[in-house]
Amino acid sequence: FVLSSLFFQLLEKLEEEEEEEEEEEENSRPPQHPLSKTPRHQTSQVLPDSLSDALAQAGAATAAALSSGGPGARALVELLLPDLWDPASGAVFAEEGDQQRFWKLTRRFAEELVSSSPPGTRVRALYPDAGVAAMLASQWGGSGAEKGLAFDIAAITDRQPARAGVDDVVVLAAPDPQSLAAAVKAAEAARDAGIPCVMFNPRLVSGDVGIGLNVRRLRDGFLSTFATAYALRPVGEVGTVYKRWPGKWQVFVEDETSPGRYKLAGDGKGFDVAPAGEALDLIFSQALSRPSSGGNDASSSVRRTGDGSRLDPTDDGAQIGLGERVGSVVRGLQRFMKQLSQ
Repeated sequence: FVLSSLFFQLLEKLEEEEEEEEEEEENSRPPQHPLSKTPRHQTSQVLPDSLSDALAQAGAATAAALSSGGPGARALVELLLPDLWDPASGAVFAEEGDQQRFWKLTRRFAEELVSSSPPGTRVRALYPDAGVAAMLASQWGGSGAEKGLAFDIAAITDRQPARAGVDDVVVLAAPDPQSLAAAVKAAEAARDAGIPCVMFNPRLVSGDVGIGLNVRRLRDGFLSTFATAYALRPVGEVGTVYKRWPGKWQVFVEDETSPGRYKLAGDGKGFDVAPAGEALDLIFSQALSRPSSGGNDASSSVRRTGDGSRLDPTDDGAQIGLGERVGSVVRGLQRFMKQLSQ
């Protein structure tokens, strides 16, 4: 499974791929959908090998999920770039221009969603506030097809966030903690109007914003109403958690014997629920350690509890080294401390 790096230098390739797309538009060459390409290896159809592939996969998976869900369906898309995202504190914009790169991702996704949907589908992207919406509409040459943009732009606080008879899909573009209430209202308006709703890269978790229990419950309850259509979540420099509708969750880890290559953890059957916490630590520990004499793998030492809400280790004989156990404890404590600051 060949990749130049886990996230193929996403930030550096963003501007490069945009320039290539502009040249293709000038030459009136129709874009080739990555799913139509013949892979060199069977597994090359799983993880994307470029930013364009990731966005195209996300757009196609989301369109398929919405068509299966019917009117009022809700889909979640997470394309988390390591340099722009921290799992505990949300979006991180350390360098000048990072914020603009983040907004460009929302544009690219909305365009891919339009191209993957039936002809004539009208997508409306709702941004966290009126200032951001106005700025992006100005930078991108206006809002809507009549202005040359493939989708409409508006603020999530718009008095009519979902327009019955006008909008076919509403995209909540990276809502932040301050816009949580407006995001809930917009999603409900879309459902009442029978319009599918997509949430792209939500930033509802932030270490900079202290929230109370009621707000946290509102956030968690709101997120639970969305079905994940596409997810590409980095896990440090070790691997990634991946999902592409209608497939199951999968975990990929770096192949230590072949730099630049990544392998599927477990038995390849995937997980119905996204592995997280100690279960994810165990999967990585077993995938990166030497196989035991019994031939156990990550999937043989995790199971679902009665309510199906999480995966827990059951194989006490798993050969995990002391250092790995200590590392797992430390990571657990780090997650606990970060959660306390949310």
